[in-house]
Amino acid sequence: MSGEGSTAADSSSGNASGTGATSTGPGATSTAGTTVGASSSGGVGSESSGTTGSAIDCNDVKRQPFDFSYLWVANSPEGTVSKIDTQLATEVGRYISGPIGATDPSRTSVSADGRYAVVVNRSGGISMIAAETDECIDADVSGTIETSSGIGDVLAWGEDECVLWNVALPGSGSTGPRPVSWTIGEQDPISCEYGIGNVWVGWYDQGANQGNFRLLDGTTGATIEDVAVPSWSGEAFGPYGGAIDADNNFWAIGWGPNGPIIRIDGVTNVATNYGSPGGWIYGMGLDLEGNTWATGCGTPAVYRFDAVAETWETVANIAGASCLRGMQVDSNGVAWIAKNSPCGLASIDTTTDPPTVLDANIDLPGCSTPVGVSIDAEGFVWVVDQGSNRAMKYDPTTGLVDSTVEGLVGPYTYSDMTGAGIAAQILPS
Repeated sequence: MSGEGSTAADSSSGNASGTGATSTGPGATSTAGTTVGASSSGGVGSESSGTTGSAIDCNDVKRQPFDFSYLWVANSPEGTVSKIDTQLATEVGRYISGPIGATDPSRTSVSADGRYAVVVNRSGGISMIAAETDECIDADVSGTIETSSGIGDVLAWGEDECVLWNVALPGSGSTGPRPVSWTIGEQDPISCEYGIGNVWVGWYDQGANQGNFRLLDGTTGATIEDVAVPSWSGEAFGPYGGAIDADNNFWAIGWGPNGPIIRIDGVTNVATNYGSPGGWIYGMGLDLEGNTWATGCGTPAVYRFDAVAETWETVANIAGASCLRGMQVDSNGVAWIAKNSPCGLASIDTTTDPPTVLDANIDLPGCSTPVGVSIDAEGFVWVVDQGSNRAMKYDPTTGLVDSTVEGLVGPYTYSDMTGAGIAAQILPS
């Protein structure tokens, strides 16, 4: 393609599928975002990030912004999302992902400050959840935060005070919302801590063959920008996965043999469509240089989109696998890829030229259908297995599964479910 991508200007009228407005209610913050709980004090972003002292160069002291203590996994058929403590390997919260008729969650994303997660529902909507009770809202002013403590303690929709807002979005099923990522919030020049960012989410207008993307205010859920990408792919599914790079550019891929990669500029919000690598792409993630990696299904190829040269390249093949699913690159530049038939993991060193397949067949005893991969703060690799209803914590040092979390329900999460992906973009090399 020689870098010749088609460019689509941002468009507030390009959302052919609808406006994304949701019904208002008590404490509604705007026509776009409904606050699930309301209070006279506290709430999202209420903690001041100001610090007394002299400004320093945060480029010299960038640090891990949070400890990735949680893995956020969507239980698609149940309409819930689980919060798993990665150190304890224990589920510590389970939340209904949206109002009745608007659930079917499949993607989650964690903010750069680690305080918030969003879950996207394929039936049309997105919800934001606070990770810690300090950020929740005491809606009934009882002096106590009512929130889930785990698998057997799921509160009815509207009653969990850590579910902070929900926004209805167009589309459903194959056209429903999928790709999602927080943007990187502003960094305090003194403490170098990151504030809450905003959220990109995308869906498909199949009739118009158009990918639609919306930037939401991370604090309220209100719409900031709508961006339309025409001539998407013509496939049954539209925008499928998304991630943010160090410059706050949002990258998203499509599904199937014609699925493209697009970039929405972090400053102008203008989208560029770079087309497809030619294979059946499925999962995606960014390496430490901000290049997009995509996995193949049917043909188990691994593709890389060079963000500088603006070209696709097939960089590896995982022999023997029928389908490659979700992936994530760790802080050492190793890509971990979920694979099916046979089930397991594969690992690739993304820092070598050409990339090196380290292990094409990592066994995960008891696995069935691994779909998503993420990394925690200690470097463990988490694998979400849809078929066995569990999440597995794999130790890359020993080559063994360290522990498992049982009791999930058809878990199906491809995205940056710990926040390791966004953190890898803002940490120093």
